[in-house]
Amino acid sequence: MNQIYQIREMMIGFYKKNEKLIMPVLKFIVALIIFNCISKMGYASVMTKLPIGILFSIIATIISAQWFFLLIIFMITTHLIFVSVGAAILVFVFSIIIYLLYIRLFPKKSLLILAVLLGFNFKIPYVVPLFAGLFMGISSIIPIAFGTLIWYFIPHIYVLIDMKSKETMDIISELTKMYISTIKWITDDETVITTVIIFAVVIIAVYYISRMSFDYSWYIAIVLGAVINIIGFLTGILSVNIDIDALAMALSTIFSMFLMFIIQFFHRVVDYSRAEKVQFEDEENYYYVKVIPKIIVEKPRREIKRIVEDTKKE
Repeated sequence: MNQIYQIREMMIGFYKKNEKLIMPVLKFIVALIIFNCISKMGYASVMTKLPIGILFSIIATIISAQWFFLLIIFMITTHLIFVSVGAAILVFVFSIIIYLLYIRLFPKKSLLILAVLLGFNFKIPYVVPLFAGLFMGISSIIPIAFGTLIWYFIPHIYVLIDMKSKETMDIISELTKMYISTIKWITDDETVITTVIIFAVVIIAVYYISRMSFDYSWYIAIVLGAVINIIGFLTGILSVNIDIDALAMALSTIFSMFLMFIIQFFHRVVDYSRAEKVQFEDEENYYYVKVIPKIIVEKPRREIKRIVEDTKKE
């Protein structure tokens, strides 16, 4: 076990030493994946070329999170405007509303919106509410709800495109039909509503359990969050017939749980066998404190022995 802790310390040390290089590379890779997904819309042929995606990804590594979201909105709107002006306007308006109401005010937590979209894209969205509950807090429910809503809204965009009017002067009527269709979709889609509710419950459960004082509370919170997620979606499948593959959901949740174990292991490890309860007081209060020391592995020391051979001159 000591060797595992040593490997952990080596990896953390490597990251801290090369953080200024690693973070831009990770930002570039994430941005390239996102822009590649957007380019699959294929309506603006110029925006689908790899050099354009690389250029935008390089820009994304330099600019702040707020501008990164605006760049994404610009790319999506550009694609849609080539096929349907009405759909482009509607998507742009909804995106700007989300940007002004939340992203502009909370840029760092808004990155969870992208995390949810990437999670759905790679079939592991359930890791995001587990991570948010453990590290971000209850307020992360809002960006995760936005991300879930956006993901399930993507197929509806193609419905809006099919509703475009052949007459260019009939844009008002076109927008009205698209708006009514979108509102109807939001209120009628049981899958997105159920998913948002389950993710919110998982976040709340993981948040409160992980902050309790019993041993291994962080790992127990992850396990219970995964169990709540599986039970919640199975209940949704049986009761409201949501459009989710039960087996794929369960396997993805289990994988997300083990992924969170690894993340938590690299974030913090403590020695519960050395836990102590400390009591002290000041002039106003009396305190009961549980102290759990972190596991700190000393780096192996290299001993250099100098061997000197004495030679006698004859």
